[in-house]
Amino acid sequence: MKRFSLLTVALALTLVFAATAMAAPSPGLKAKVSSFDFLVDYSGSMMLKHKELKALKFALAKTVLTKINDRIPELGYSGSIHYFAPSKEILAQRPYNRGEFGASIASLKGTYEVFSRLTPMGDGIETWSNKLYGSLPRPTAVILVSDGESNTGYDPLAAAQDTLRANPGLCLHVISLADSPAGQATLDSISALQPSCSVSVKAADLLASDAAVEQFVQDVFLGRGVVLRSVQFAFDSSSLTRESTPILDEVAKLINQSQVEIGGHTCSVGSEEYNQRLSERRAAAVKAYLVQKGIPAARITTRGYGESQPKFDNSTEEGRRLNRRAEIDFR
Repeated sequence: MKRFSLLTVALALTLVFAATAMAAPSPGLKAKVSSFDFLVDYSGSMMLKHKELKALKFALAKTVLTKINDRIPELGYSGSIHYFAPSKEILAQRPYNRGEFGASIASLKGTYEVFSRLTPMGDGIETWSNKLYGSLPRPTAVILVSDGESNTGYDPLAAAQDTLRANPGLCLHVISLADSPAGQATLDSISALQPSCSVSVKAADLLASDAAVEQFVQDVFLGRGVVLRSVQFAFDSSSLTRESTPILDEVAKLINQSQVEIGGHTCSVGSEEYNQRLSERRAAAVKAYLVQKGIPAARITTRGYGESQPKFDNSTEEGRRLNRRAEIDFR
């Protein structure tokens, strides 16, 4: 997508951006953000071994950041790196350069004394909200890398809520190194504040799969198409569900001044010819609803892709459900 304010839409909308991430710019690749910040948990709990991954959590965080940095295309945004618990600036906001950021990530100190070291996660989020985030060009992505542990100071969820209220146009993403239910619940609650834009992933998945890293970079930094993950269709149906309409109401706000293509998709059950027709009906159903909400029909084209572009595993029931979807491509 272009630089639309996805960050201001209602909490019901869940979007995943569907461009293919590249290590370098390519024709048609567009930045989703104007600025970003890596906000890295530097508390004592991050120097403990992850219970499942059997390595220091902070060392895992460095590896994940390196993998992400290696895949971020240089598209003109600015970026920075900061710690919290304690709060420290590692790399000030500046035009993003992959080599410079890679060197800064490599220089992060990976060992420190953990005895009596507390974990004021909420205080750390609030510190950089007050000191930095208000001045960054919008849209802004803040990528929180943490295990979710917090044992002193301001409540992390409340701090995240305050940050979002004070900084319209900021989206808070989560990379989880949690190895406790409480830590994961904290991070999940933060991500849930912005289901319209927030990307939440586990570090273990990024460490295990380059494709997962590329998907994360795509979702956070890039924009071309929009996959309406919460707008699925029942099997063999092109009827919009009751749960879909509030989401499409918010989509209508995003595309009010845009030229878009609605793409309909199906799972692999049925013949290719039948699924092609079904996908066309699904795209038409989404267009009809958006036109009803006041979007000029001339701004919307439709296309059915049948079963030709699965994004999920068609061998599972859940994968087939997710493949019965609609996508929006901002022209």
